[in-house]
Amino acid sequence: MKRIIIALFALVAGASSVAAGGLSPADDLPKQDLRLLQISNAIMAANASLCDRTMPDLGVALQSTDQYSGGGAPPFAAPVAFAEVIPGSAAARAGIARDDGLIAIDGKAIAKRPGLERAPLRDSAFAMLADHPAGTPLVLDIARGTERREVSLQARPECRALVEVLADDGNTAHSDGRVIQISYGLASRADDRQLAAMFAHELGHLVLHHRDRLSAAGVKKGLLGSLGRDRRLNLQAEAEADRMSVYLLANAGIDPRAGPGLWRSPLGRRISSGHQSGADRAKLMDAEIAAHLTGPPPYVPTDLLAQRTQPMR
Repeated sequence: MKRIIIALFALVAGASSVAAGGLSPADDLPKQDLRLLQISNAIMAANASLCDRTMPDLGVALQSTDQYSGGGAPPFAAPVAFAEVIPGSAAARAGIARDDGLIAIDGKAIAKRPGLERAPLRDSAFAMLADHPAGTPLVLDIARGTERREVSLQARPECRALVEVLADDGNTAHSDGRVIQISYGLASRADDRQLAAMFAHELGHLVLHHRDRLSAAGVKKGLLGSLGRDRRLNLQAEAEADRMSVYLLANAGIDPRAGPGLWRSPLGRRISSGHQSGADRAKLMDAEIAAHLTGPPPYVPTDLLAQRTQPMR
C-alpha cells in the first residue's frame, strides 16, 4: 500500500528505535503524517508573502480511497477525505474532523481535472482548493456518516505545495515543482529540526521555480544530470534552495541553524550524496545566516527571489 498525505494550506527516533518501542512502520506512519503536516503547515503559512503561488491555509491533509489497494482504506466518509486536521486550524474551527468526506468545493463536485486523470483523485481535489480565489470565502460540502453539510470559512494564504509522506524506508526527499515528497524512513530517522530543514530546502525549490527553470534550460536529472553544464546548473539550484531554506525556517520561528546542522549530521551527509558535500553546504548556509539574518523577521531574500523569473545559465 502506498500511503500518502497532502499538507494543504498553510505539512524522532530512527527506524531502529521505532522498532525497539514496539511500533511497526504501519503503526508509526500516522504519527509521521501528522508530524510533517504540522511542520510544513507552519513553514508554508509563515512564508506566504515570499511565494507567488499560494493557496488557502486549512491545516489539513487529504487522501483519497484510490490511494489504497486491497480494501485497506480508512473509514472515509467519501472518496476524498480529511486524513488529518491540525487542532486549532481553520478547518478545525469550522468543525471539520478526521475522516470527514470532501464532496464539493465552491459548489463544484470533486472530479478528475484535465492532466490529472492518472493521478489519485485527491490531486484533483488539491488543485481545486489551490485554485480558490484569495480573499474570498471558501465553501466546502462535507460528509460525516450519512450527514451532509456546507461549511463556509475564511483561510489565510500559504505557499502552494502538495506534501507527501511516502510509505517506504528509503532516504527520499525531493520536489518536482508541485509535490514535495519525504519518505517514511527518512522522516522517522530525523528529529523535528532536521525534518523542518529538509522540508524548507524542498520548499525553497518550489519558491524559486527550479523545476520550471531547469526544464526551460534543458537540464537533465539523474545520471545524465551529473555531467558538464547540467551538473553545474543542478548544483546551482541546490545551493539556491539551501540559501532560501534558512529564510523559510527563520520566518517560521525555527532556528535557521537547523539547516547547516542537518548537513553536518550523519543523516544529512548521507542524503547529500550526489550534491556538494554536507560540510560545504553547511558553510554556505552559515554565511547566509551571518550576513542576512541579524535583525528581526520577516526576512526577505530579495536577490534570490529576483532569480525565479530569470533563466538558469
